[in-house]
Amino acid sequence: MTEKELADMIKAEEKRLKLHGPEFMQRHREIMETADRMRRENKKRLCQTCTLTKASNP
Repeated sequence: MTEKELADMIKAEEKRLKLHGPEFMQRHREIMETADRMRRENKKRLCQTCTLTKASNP
């Protein structure tokens, strides 16, 4: 595959996905917000587990 063919394929895929279009960007924001929320919740759970572990092992 030549560089031009690869570039054309990438351009076609960007067009198919409507990259940078409003729907694509909205969905991207939703996914990133969900990932951030999951990280915060997981971090909170880990902190609670650490506190419980430290409290039970003086």
